[in-house]
Amino acid sequence: MSDSQKVTDNGLRTGTLGAAAITLMVISAVAPLTNMAGILPVAILFGNGTAIVPAFILMMLLVLVFSVGYVTMSRYVPNSGAFYTMITRGLGPTLGGAAALVALLGYNCMQIGMSGMFGPVTADLIKTSVGIDLPWWVYSLGASLIIGFLAYRRVDFSAKVLALLVLAEFAVVFVLDILIVHQGVPGGFSLAPLSLSGMPSGAALGVTFVFAFGCYIGIEATTIYSAEAHNPRVTIPRATYASVLLIGGFYSLSAIWIVEAAGTATIVDQLKQLQDPVQFVFNISDQFGGRILSDMMRVLFVTSVFACLLAFHNHVARYFYFLGKEGMMPHWLGKTHPSYQSPYRGTILQTVIAMAVIGTFAAFGMDPLLTLFAWIANIAVICVITLMLLVCIAVIVFFVQNPELEPGQPIKTKLMPALAAIGFALVGYFGVSGFDILTGASGPLAIALPSLILVAAVIGAIRAKTRPGLVVALSTDPV
Repeated sequence: MSDSQKVTDNGLRTGTLGAAAITLMVISAVAPLTNMAGILPVAILFGNGTAIVPAFILMMLLVLVFSVGYVTMSRYVPNSGAFYTMITRGLGPTLGGAAALVALLGYNCMQIGMSGMFGPVTADLIKTSVGIDLPWWVYSLGASLIIGFLAYRRVDFSAKVLALLVLAEFAVVFVLDILIVHQGVPGGFSLAPLSLSGMPSGAALGVTFVFAFGCYIGIEATTIYSAEAHNPRVTIPRATYASVLLIGGFYSLSAIWIVEAAGTATIVDQLKQLQDPVQFVFNISDQFGGRILSDMMRVLFVTSVFACLLAFHNHVARYFYFLGKEGMMPHWLGKTHPSYQSPYRGTILQTVIAMAVIGTFAAFGMDPLLTLFAWIANIAVICVITLMLLVCIAVIVFFVQNPELEPGQPIKTKLMPALAAIGFALVGYFGVSGFDILTGASGPLAIALPSLILVAAVIGAIRAKTRPGLVVALSTDPV
């Protein structure tokens, strides 16, 4: 590790974070309003129904089951915040190398795909607020440049500011929920949103689970704070389970009231009539809460997506840096800035890639939400599903090889990871086999896009196979 990295690492203070603080930071990164206003309507539209509501509940249970083995193994693995580290320890360096490049692809796709959501919602906010009408790609490209500048100079948003924003996100949605319940809906409330029926096909139902799972990405980040946690063996599990339950409960309850407000029988038709499905939740807010609440939601939605973009950019830049330093990527990426101590080369590369992809979609006049976001971000979702499936298997193998670490705990070390593995295998199958429904892409494109994951895995495996000590060294670095 270089001297510049040692300076950065010296900033960590051990034993300072409790379960509540860690929970709040993780939920901030998950960006709940982004998922409720951005993902929910797209999931209903592409999944052709309201099964997203029970899907939120079932995915919450799946992530909880996964968390049992994940948290247990993280106690014994350095840098457990990176999935490929656990996969390396459990399944060997070849699969670890494959996982490293799948993770890099996934986080790149998530950052770039979210630009397809940021552009149109920001364009709409500026147009309705001050009357300036600019195309979506101006804001997406502008955000990429601003984020690249902030990351290059290592300018971070205050954790307190992010905490206030996420609390405000929760507040405005809860206010909308209360107003819907108080005012009532035509025909009265029913249990229809909790039903899995009404799907036109099993594939449509399956991709609904993929959409729901995507809203939980980032929830596993509690283990990153192990070094700073007070009594991490207790604090990290509590924060992990609390994060999953809070965000899962928020999604499930809020989705029920929003679906009820729109009407379960007509909600899909309403969404089909909208030029921009993201406006759906804001329209519900206009109806039940008035313009002030809707304006607050629109502003917080933009800040929420921007925070997501910045968080994923920083993650990708650090992946580029560590993968470059250890040889999985070109060595020139493994350098930090002499003054800012930032992974600036990774930042520049990620910014260039993002702008190139955004520019390509803009040049062909493609819909940013239904193509750039739906296609690219869902590649990221399948990447993370694949990684979590491999982590489940790695947990089982790790504790079979090291039974003395958790003696007499087969539920935590074998049963729960096995159940989670089955769940992720099913969700992953639905995601790949129903990629055309999931994204709207058809024909060869529906095959080519998810095939990028296999390409990344093969390249990573070959790199690790030809340099056996590479991933083992990489897994000791914090990402």
